Amino acid sequence: MVKRPKPERILLLLSGEHPTIPYSEACAVLQTKGVEFDQISRHDQVLIIDGKGGVKDAMMERAAYVMEGGRFILRSEPSELVFERCCGGADWSFLGGRSFGVKVTRVKEYWRGVGTQELQGIVGEIVKGETDSRVDLERPEVWIRGVVTDGGVFLYTLDFQTDRRAFMARRPKTRPYFHPGVLDPKLSRAFVNLSRVKGGEVFLDPFCGTGGFLIEGALVGCRVCGIDLDLRMLPGARRNLRHYGLEADLIHGDARNLPLRRADGMATDPPYGRGTSTRGENVRDILSGFFKDAHHVLKEGGYLCTAAPIELNPSELARKAGFRVHEEHSMRVHKSLTRSIVVAERQSR
Repeated sequence: MVKRPKPERILLLLSGEHPTIPYSEACAVLQTKGVEFDQISRHDQVLIIDGKGGVKDAMMERAAYVMEGGRFILRSEPSELVFERCCGGADWSFLGGRSFGVKVTRVKEYWRGVGTQELQGIVGEIVKGETDSRVDLERPEVWIRGVVTDGGVFLYTLDFQTDRRAFMARRPKTRPYFHPGVLDPKLSRAFVNLSRVKGGEVFLDPFCGTGGFLIEGALVGCRVCGIDLDLRMLPGARRNLRHYGLEADLIHGDARNLPLRRADGMATDPPYGRGTSTRGENVRDILSGFFKDAHHVLKEGGYLCTAAPIELNPSELARKAGFRVHEEHSMRVHKSLTRSIVVAERQSR
């Protein structure tokens, strides 16, 4: 009889760059990597789950909007007295005499009545009093992290941090070929993750432009294919991919008549006519035609993540084409453009 791993309660500290996408991306990454988990609670920039192994590796390999995470220790109401009692009642035996450090951060303006240093001091004194561990703020064997947010104060062990500098290093302006209006690498990676495409599977961007989504798809091990109607974009996309030692199949074609039999997942950012050319065609017609053909090409059960101006109601266009819309996120770009980001699943008609 094979022993199944026991679930472990884990806290994920999320980026505050968007109010909803980081939660959805984290869950999509776990689903894509086949990690069993249950959501326990969501708070501002905090997601708590019960995971059965593999959470750390999945997040470090793919996540864009997860900053760090580790084993959940405790949650306290925003009261120094309650926090002290919670810390006193916690099981600190996992430290096992190892050196430790404590660092507490605050999300936005929650519980401004107490300083984070005071909270750090409370944890440190209680741990020293109940264990034979010693404080080391330079290179501790265990970091105890705390975060103050809308749900109170949360403590967890720092078990991993994602490499956010790598996304900064791939900023569009650092690539050999640049075109305005390109999404940043973190958002591009989130689109790829929300499409739930696995390593080794075929990832398609039907409006590939300069190749931003293709880069992120290739970096997580997908076989990537890009299509664009603008022939000038394809050499630039190839240069950008090769800049990172990556390759892709690049095809001159129309997203409304895709020259591909099947894709396992899709993510794309179609032209809106704002800084990107639609060749005089109606954006709604382009999107409608794209959704219809994407439904034929995407495998059954496959996911599509795309964006469009919110006034075009892309989720309704996706439903009309036969997709099941799982979620929709709103993202304000500037006063005249708010994106609607749609995640939809291909179903049989």
